[in-house]
Amino acid sequence: MRIQSVTLYHVDIPMRFAFRTAKETLKHRESIILEVADESGQTGYGEVVSFTSPFYTMETLEASWEALKTSYIPQILDKDITHPFEIHKMFERKYPMAIAGLENALLDMYTKQREENLIKSVFQENLKKEIGLGIVLGDLPVQELLLKIQEFYGQGCRRIKIKIKPEDGFEKMKQVTACFPEIDFAVDANRSFPVSRIEDVIKFDKLGLLCIEEPFMVDSLEEYRGLQTKIKTPICLDESIQTMEELKRAIQYEAFQVLNIKIGRVGGLFYVKQMIQYCRTQGIRYWIGSMVESGISKILHVQLAALTDTYMEGDLSDSRRYFDQDFIVPEIVFENGKMKCPGGNGLGVKINKSAILKQAVETLKVGR
Repeated sequence: MRIQSVTLYHVDIPMRFAFRTAKETLKHRESIILEVADESGQTGYGEVVSFTSPFYTMETLEASWEALKTSYIPQILDKDITHPFEIHKMFERKYPMAIAGLENALLDMYTKQREENLIKSVFQENLKKEIGLGIVLGDLPVQELLLKIQEFYGQGCRRIKIKIKPEDGFEKMKQVTACFPEIDFAVDANRSFPVSRIEDVIKFDKLGLLCIEEPFMVDSLEEYRGLQTKIKTPICLDESIQTMEELKRAIQYEAFQVLNIKIGRVGGLFYVKQMIQYCRTQGIRYWIGSMVESGISKILHVQLAALTDTYMEGDLSDSRRYFDQDFIVPEIVFENGKMKCPGGNGLGVKINKSAILKQAVETLKVGR
């Protein structure tokens, strides 16, 4: 492959509802769509899923844009690249979400040229034909929460993750689990419990949850050492694990039992594959999250969720739940709690470029 140009689209997509976590409220989603093109005119698409503020990781959308424009893209223009994974040897891994978006776009183009499905090409293993609906709900008042759960239960959802905060998380989940014993629940605290209040986290052991994600407000993985041995509910790590080195340390520290995998957070599918393979050898369960992202990124998470040994349904639901119009065709749609996994070439779906242009607030073409 010889890359001739990369076009960046800074998009701003209004959301259909305000999504609340313990640390942030999202009312619209800004991200960067990348369109790579080679000498033959073949294109590939990826998405950079960093946020405008550093509430999730320190990489912001502005930093991702600048890194792509001034460093990462100039390094690949007019260079012969045999496989997209080669960029991970070329780049300083300072902005993993920017790298992931570029890698995904190159993989989309590469696998379309080879007439292969992107995820099947990377993993070289069988995928399930369909995946289950997995809902993530924000931090809502309990009555509103119960109504939402009932709504999604009626749509066939049997696994729901709920954002919580220390002030009322346990009491809220106590009511929820009592009302819906037939649903599997997980919670996500987004690092909001001080380690000094570990007893508040231990309370959740009474509720039979699948996991409690990122419970503790910590500055380093060292502070997680041995905490899982004190808590029966499986601890799930997400934003605490961004590299293979951190994954290995967390396992050594007996810090957790479950890993949430997100392509952007760890720097691309090159690292996703390494992490999944390592989890398999170490007895750590893994599952697939999402980033309140467009279908360009989420459709890869859909297909990752079809790996046969994922721990539970991913945080994956209909495109129209979040946005009035997605950037892919067909959009992500679940029927009776199930979705068939796309098996087409590249991303497995087509790109709705007119929708991208409609939501773009800034466009930059780098290259010829």
